[in-house]
Amino acid sequence: MRYAVYFCPAAGSELELFGQEWLTTASLPGIDAARLHALLADVRRYGWHATLSAPFELADEAGYDDLREHVLEIARASSAFELPLKLEPLSGFLALRPAADESAINALAERCVRHLNLLRAPLSDAAWQRRVNGLDETERRLFRQFGYPYVLERYRFHITLTAPATPQEEHVLCTWLSSKAATLPPAQIDALTLCRESAPGSNFEQLERIALGKGPVA
Repeated sequence: MRYAVYFCPAAGSELELFGQEWLTTASLPGIDAARLHALLADVRRYGWHATLSAPFELADEAGYDDLREHVLEIARASSAFELPLKLEPLSGFLALRPAADESAINALAERCVRHLNLLRAPLSDAAWQRRVNGLDETERRLFRQFGYPYVLERYRFHITLTAPATPQEEHVLCTWLSSKAATLPPAQIDALTLCRESAPGSNFEQLERIALGKGPVA
């Protein structure tokens, strides 16, 4: 079982409704249903989110109540803020990325990563071998220390939209997505969402949304 801390937009918000529309899109002109399903499979499995603390297993001596209490502490010590977003390619895939200063979201992600690292199970040799190839020295150091290579100075806030696509597919995707993304109001970074993968390969589920500066969202 793995847990993660994500930013998930509030139910009924324009960003959440955009995600619902996108993730239930069955086909697009120029991309058939089977190919679009493949491009969206991982996005649908992980859910409409941006990662703050990547999925990890809890250490043997830690339980869910410990994790929840740590997330509550982070949330209570953090303030909500707005973050404008834009459509942007990122490492071969399409994502919503910050369109303004990223210091506030980077600081929030760092607090999550550092604080929750105390509860994380040690990195296994198998996990290291699966992912280490292609990482540079900094990413390897971060991977060893935090169980994930793209944190702290390598962190880039993003809401993933698709898996890597061909140039022709990316053109089709951008045609559909760009007009939608351009009308989105700034994202309201107002809560931390605890999510869980109950079994390897299963869909992530939202467990609780905890308001920044407050506590659990009713």
